[in-house]
Amino acid sequence: MIDIGSTTISQLNWQIYQRLKQALSLNLRRQIFIAVCDNQQLRNSLVENLEVDLTSTIDYTEKTQNNNKNILFVTLNLNLNNPNPVTQINQWFTENPEYQKTQEYQILGFQIIGVESLTKQPSTVQWSFISNLKKIETNLSILESSILLWINRPWLNSIKQSAPEFWHWHTGIFEFEGDPTPIAPRKNKSSLLNQQTSKSFLSPKISPPSINTVRPLMALEQKSYTTIDVESKNLTVHLLPPAPQKLPELPIGLDQEPENTPLPKWELVELANLVWSEISRKSGEEKTSLEKQQFQILKQIQDLNKSKYPSPELAIAYQALGDFHRDRVLAGEISEQSLIIAIRAYEMVIDWTFQDAGNMSQFSPSQIPVLDIFNDLATLYWMLSRQIKSSKSDSLVYLERSIILYQMAIGEINPSQKETYARLQKNLGLAYGDLANYQEAENNWEKSAMAYQEAILYLDTVTYTQDYASTLNNLGAAYWNLAQHTQAVAHLQGAISAYGEAIDYFTPEIEPLNYAMIQNNLGIAYWNLAQFQQQPSETLMLKAVDAYLEALKYRTPEIAPLACAATKNNLGTTYWHLAKQFEEHQIRNQLFHQAIAAYSQAVSIAQHFSPSQLTFDLLATYNNIGLAYYQIVIEGKITSDKDSQMSNLESALDYHLLAYTGWQQTNIDTVEGKETTVNHIVRTIRIFYNKYGIQGQNLALTKIPRDLLPKILGML
Repeated sequence: MIDIGSTTISQLNWQIYQRLKQALSLNLRRQIFIAVCDNQQLRNSLVENLEVDLTSTIDYTEKTQNNNKNILFVTLNLNLNNPNPVTQINQWFTENPEYQKTQEYQILGFQIIGVESLTKQPSTVQWSFISNLKKIETNLSILESSILLWINRPWLNSIKQSAPEFWHWHTGIFEFEGDPTPIAPRKNKSSLLNQQTSKSFLSPKISPPSINTVRPLMALEQKSYTTIDVESKNLTVHLLPPAPQKLPELPIGLDQEPENTPLPKWELVELANLVWSEISRKSGEEKTSLEKQQFQILKQIQDLNKSKYPSPELAIAYQALGDFHRDRVLAGEISEQSLIIAIRAYEMVIDWTFQDAGNMSQFSPSQIPVLDIFNDLATLYWMLSRQIKSSKSDSLVYLERSIILYQMAIGEINPSQKETYARLQKNLGLAYGDLANYQEAENNWEKSAMAYQEAILYLDTVTYTQDYASTLNNLGAAYWNLAQHTQAVAHLQGAISAYGEAIDYFTPEIEPLNYAMIQNNLGIAYWNLAQFQQQPSETLMLKAVDAYLEALKYRTPEIAPLACAATKNNLGTTYWHLAKQFEEHQIRNQLFHQAIAAYSQAVSIAQHFSPSQLTFDLLATYNNIGLAYYQIVIEGKITSDKDSQMSNLESALDYHLLAYTGWQQTNIDTVEGKETTVNHIVRTIRIFYNKYGIQGQNLALTKIPRDLLPKILGML
């Protein structure tokens, strides 16, 4: 358990915790408290501390005869099969009858955790939870204790909107500050091959090349959707991938059960609920405007659905609803709800339009632009795969559907639509690149590169200069990623060629950050290629340095601090490797100092951000600074200034200890990194002894943390 007053919790959160604890300590009957916390790790610590602070010590194995009541504060995980907090509390009493003896025990209250898990449950389960909260007035009459409900902010908004009865009864709300906890530990952003790197140097954490993401052109279920060419009467059958079992479920209210409603009406009810739920998130004039615009569309859809034989206007009305939310997404209002509404509306268009050739023949391309709908639906699925806070398998399904839909859109293209074809290929390349992060990396990066190459062939360098340049950058990134899996030299040379051409289309005075991004990418490629050269590779290293220095003219700490830190870190790694290419002591020493300076500047900037925001491993950077100081010491001449040597040795040890402390504090299971750091610490202490005897070793040992000291002494 953490110390609630320690530095692991902010002063503000500590004050909020104290107020919450005091409110619960008053032991008022039938009170409802709400605690809001988006950071699951912080939430768990607070829950644990509340249980300890508010519960008297009870011996559960022996029943003591004690005149004083034992105070008990109980933590319950919400039952997702029946999400009713009051029922769950009553069940707890049934299973623990000994605590109903009021002369011995007093239940101070129950805290309910796990509400955030409802987000992954079907909407019926979510709605059951909301319905149970609505009945709180009746349920409180059979409950003597207080309830503390732990929720995150999305559920706070949902409860406010969907369960006003519960909201009316709540006694107090306590909102803790903190960023949401990542679902999984952040993985390293790159896995560079490093065949010739010195074993004493930690694997360099150079951030991978950046890809320019453009808005992909923005479409179905496991059916055969048949389209018809009106002139030739030739039928084309599109086979789509299996539809997801469900789109992300949202905490919305549904008026009736689907099995009691005809299918078309149920789909409309579901869509309407999604729309109203999205509108309710707004307020003031914006809410009024949204209600007016969308009510007209929904009313038209409802009227058209009443017809036994729906007219083509029904598909057009669904398209209008999809367009409305697509335009909001393009304007920057990207929410999971808006994406889902647009997807479902467009799928209704496709579903009705293509269910048979007779329906399709009623439309002209201007009425139902099939290409545009496929494009838009593909992009919405692509965005959803990035936006969704769900399982890897869900995101993978959405990505695969996005790719199929882009391919279908390409199949609908007229040969004269060169720019549209190029944009689609670029988007397809982007989607394949995302897919490579999930499965078959080599195969999907190859497909990504092929799509970018196809796009380049059809982009006019004069009319679409920016698209052409960004596609070259993306092609370079695809080649770079391919080089991590196969034919490293050939693909890295391809990456350098693509980046080199892309630079010609960016003017630093007009687009400084894009220009700097490509220079940084070029530096990464040069550095990476240098690792595969049999002969001395200082030429490639110097080209990498030049590219990084050019990027840093525009990636400044003031304008782009995170990008600046990443490039500084890359520069430090390159200086370190460049130093190993020279035999002359003075040059090596100078380059090690330049590596330390670049790394230190990266660290200075990185300390203002959380580790999840960085594109390089800060702990590895600490170790690499320590290794650079270590190299300076062991290569120093006997006549070197002893004070300077001691200072460098102490700096080396200090940075390795910083890395070790970081490994201790992180939750990521990286035993190898921690053990490597310990080995660096031991090696540095031995140099203390070799140069300054037992006095020097003792000085070094005074810096070692108490928990690490026995292990270090054993290794020495």
